[in-house]
Amino acid sequence: MDLGGKPILVRTVEKFITWNSGLLVTLVLPEAHFQTWEKLSEPHFSEEKKQRITLCAGGKTRTESVLNGLTHICTKFDHPEQVLVAIHDGVRPFISSGIIRQAFEDAEEHGASVVCVPVKASLRKKLDDNQSIAVDRAPFFEVQTPQTFFLKDIFEAYQNLPDGVTFTDDASLYEWSGGKVKITEGSYNNIKITTPEDMFVGQKILSTSDSPESGL
Repeated sequence: MDLGGKPILVRTVEKFITWNSGLLVTLVLPEAHFQTWEKLSEPHFSEEKKQRITLCAGGKTRTESVLNGLTHICTKFDHPEQVLVAIHDGVRPFISSGIIRQAFEDAEEHGASVVCVPVKASLRKKLDDNQSIAVDRAPFFEVQTPQTFFLKDIFEAYQNLPDGVTFTDDASLYEWSGGKVKITEGSYNNIKITTPEDMFVGQKILSTSDSPESGL
């Protein structure tokens, strides 16, 4: 889908490719969409940047897709224990360079990081008798991406996941495997575009930014 003259996925990949000239991107897609990506991305990336983007076929679930991507990346490095990998939603095009950098720095220092923002809404907990009680929202955070790890650690966590066990995000799976995750401060602009309403918000974010990085 087009957002401000560019496909959403192109915008997302651009943020990572332009942040660091040594960063490599593995884009996990349904194999049937490889040619669609090539066509959509052609006008937006130089030859040098195209060489840093490789495609990998996804799986039937998010978990399978991430594992496929990690397996693909591991073939590129002799020492995966020294490599940091950031796992990011393709439909979060408003991630900023500053957050990407901080996510990598936090993961390098603490072993793993997950981008989050404080919960803004009031929270209530449902009780067994169908009643509810108010819950202090201060300790709670909304999870975003990127979620960043040492490649060897997150790859082994995915490999050791029992059949039938699923997680909604990578940090939860990593914690299940025994790891600890540092929270990296995110942004309320780092939205995940999944509904028509999200597209409307995304257009507003673009229209109110003074530059590609401003406020993002």
